[in-house]
Amino acid sequence: MYKKIFLFISITLLTLTSCDKRDTKPVYNLSKTTSGVISVPYEDIGGVKIIPVKLNGITMNMIYDTGCSGIHLSLNEVQTLAKNGKLDASDILDASYSTIADGSIVENGTILIKRIEIGGKDGIVLEGKKASVALNQEAPILLGNSVLDELASVEVDNIAKTINFNKK
Repeated sequence: MYKKIFLFISITLLTLTSCDKRDTKPVYNLSKTTSGVISVPYEDIGGVKIIPVKLNGITMNMIYDTGCSGIHLSLNEVQTLAKNGKLDASDILDASYSTIADGSIVENGTILIKRIEIGGKDGIVLEGKKASVALNQEAPILLGNSVLDELASVEVDNIAKTINFNKK
């Protein structure tokens, strides 16, 4: 009986806390760019699209994943950021929970990424975004929709092998 009540309360709390409140305005003003489109080349590896993204100044090849809700890193990337002086104790926030593709719920850490750069010097710059951290070394690093859906519409050009962010 107590197990059922605990399970119900846990699921309810996870449901209520899993959705972040969105800002009322985009975090980046695309009207400042000189072009109507920001094109980011991708590499197709094993059926997934990999794009270069700078996290706090360190370039990482991330999977563009429309099924992921935000930024997801493994402990390896967090250690790389810390070793290079790009992450400190104040950037480590708390624990969080997420549902993965098989439906199971896993515990993650949460950190603050101070600066995200996508598409080079004239590309997209985001500041102050949270990232979940898998508590293992081998998790894939993902760039998901909540980072990108605030910015612009997105088109994938499979011929030119680019992901194109169109201004709103």
